[in-house]
Amino acid sequence: MTRTPIWHSVQDVPADLGATAVSIGNYDGIHRGHRFVLDQLLRHAEARSLTPVALTFWPHPRHVMRGVAEPPLITGHADRDRLLLLAGVGGVLDLEYTLEFAQHAPEDFVRIFLVEGLGARCVVLGEDALFGRGNSGDIETMRELGRRYGFEVVTVADLGPEGEGSGRISSSAIRAELLAGDVESAAEGLGRLHTVTDTVRHGYQRGRELGFPTANLGPTPDGLIPADGVYAGHLTVIAQDPAHAGTPPLTGAPATISIGTNPTFEVDGTPRRTVEAYVHGAHDLDLYGDRVRLEFVAFQRPTLTFESVDALVEEMRHDVEVTRRTLGTVHSRPAMTD
Repeated sequence: MTRTPIWHSVQDVPADLGATAVSIGNYDGIHRGHRFVLDQLLRHAEARSLTPVALTFWPHPRHVMRGVAEPPLITGHADRDRLLLLAGVGGVLDLEYTLEFAQHAPEDFVRIFLVEGLGARCVVLGEDALFGRGNSGDIETMRELGRRYGFEVVTVADLGPEGEGSGRISSSAIRAELLAGDVESAAEGLGRLHTVTDTVRHGYQRGRELGFPTANLGPTPDGLIPADGVYAGHLTVIAQDPAHAGTPPLTGAPATISIGTNPTFEVDGTPRRTVEAYVHGAHDLDLYGDRVRLEFVAFQRPTLTFESVDALVEEMRHDVEVTRRTLGTVHSRPAMTD
């Protein structure tokens, strides 16, 4: 049996893992700055014949400490861990973050999780890293604990937009770009297309009636929903409903993605925000129950209200044509795929 290299407690860590090099972080978005740190982790692990491991947390510590789901996260839980593995680490220790967990003193955290749990011989961190109860441990604390417990501490400079030392690529900046609909700038910071993932469910069937059947996601897909509007993108089926077994799953299919409350139509006067994707040419496609990943390539237009259904249909035809042109001419960074 193949072991999944994602562990949720130190008891899950394989006994034969061996000595490790470890990097610690929340890794929201797994952006270029995160991957720069992870690349350094891999380099130092290889030089020392160690297994590279990422130590991370879920839920986000800020959500737990503040009691509210703010800030919204760029990447869902499963995708975050998937992207960590795709970055090349040999394992992910994904710990549940609770108020009780937050009370670990810096030394207890290091001893329990890094030394005893992972057998760390090298720890790779940014200069501004904080850890332990009340963020009371800093990089000097880690160096002192490294001397005490026998592991090396390696610091990594921030990666900025123009390379090392040119500022900082941050999850906060990428989050703000997505919330403004600027998926292209967000892709520059991420080093890949932004994605959201969910299971396709039944909607109001309006798109099918108008000749543009759409795959409808739920109200809270995994991944940050960009600003309302219409986008050019792709749709990939990552897990099929058993009823669709035998049908080749879509991979990177051209799609026009709409986000918003469909202001041309009202349902009981209560607006409901939706995310839906029209797969080009797929008029008879059945995706209900499939888990899909949407990739956002470019923003096309804001959400509009139309005076008639005919005007809406005409605009939808135009949206599809704009998507075709965009996907044919824009060099889009591919998402990291399985």
